[in-house]
Amino acid sequence: MSITPSPVPGPESQPAAESAAQSAGARSETKSSNTPIIVLAIVMVLGLGGLFLYSKSLSDRLEQAQLSLQASLASQGQSLQQIALRLDQTDTRQSELQGEVGATKETLGSTRAELQKTRQSAAELAKEQQAAKQELASQLSQLAEVQQDTRGNLGDLSSDVLGVKGEVKTTQSELEKTRSELQRVIGDLGAQSDLIAHTRGDLESLRARGDRDYVEFDLLKSAKRQKVGTLQLELRNTDVKRQKYTVNLIADDRTIEKKDKTVFEPVQFYQIGYRQATEIVVQQILKDRIVGYVSAPKVRDTPTTAAAR
Repeated sequence: MSITPSPVPGPESQPAAESAAQSAGARSETKSSNTPIIVLAIVMVLGLGGLFLYSKSLSDRLEQAQLSLQASLASQGQSLQQIALRLDQTDTRQSELQGEVGATKETLGSTRAELQKTRQSAAELAKEQQAAKQELASQLSQLAEVQQDTRGNLGDLSSDVLGVKGEVKTTQSELEKTRSELQRVIGDLGAQSDLIAHTRGDLESLRARGDRDYVEFDLLKSAKRQKVGTLQLELRNTDVKRQKYTVNLIADDRTIEKKDKTVFEPVQFYQIGYRQATEIVVQQILKDRIVGYVSAPKVRDTPTTAAAR
């Protein structure tokens, strides 16, 4: 076996080896220079991924917070609507209460005014009663003086008694004659009536007595209220067939309806200041017309009697 010595590389082979070594070194240097870039890229990718995940999580949280905020705003809006409705109801109730308070104040003011008027009327009535007492005392004193004077004049009057008795007899005979021609009946208020006059002569006889006032009237339905003596009359209706009529009496600021009264029926009512009743007697009932007279007392109640009543 022969050993052949390796040929010594020549100058042509040395550059090739050097270029291969250089290429390998260049590749090694390239690899070593790209490694930081790759690492940086990986870090950037990981960072971007984490940033994406964080952004997504943050977006989800923001969306949830927005939904929660919208729900809270909707709930608060409903609460505000309820509060506004309650405020409106409160304002309405307050207005009603203010109206009730105003009405109560007006009623209270009216009640106070009426109470003041009542007190004033009571004070005036007390003054009138005191004046009536004083007047009564004065009248009693005058009556005592008159009685004393009358006792002194009894002797003088005895001579005139015979003449008076004669006149009384004459008057009594005339009155008995008149009473035989006139009638007394019960009025519509249940009180004993005055003598009823059926004719003009009867009415003149009643006037001659002098204890009452007699005023004749001829009242038409179409006419307005007619003043007759101390009152006013207003004819409302007549029924000639049944001989009935309806009339309104106006006296002392009062209106009294007398309905379905008949001919010669004493229609009675009482006026302030008179103890005896005023009477209306209708002598004729025609179509839409009545004819008759009013009989009114002449003597008024004394202040003491009126105050007592």
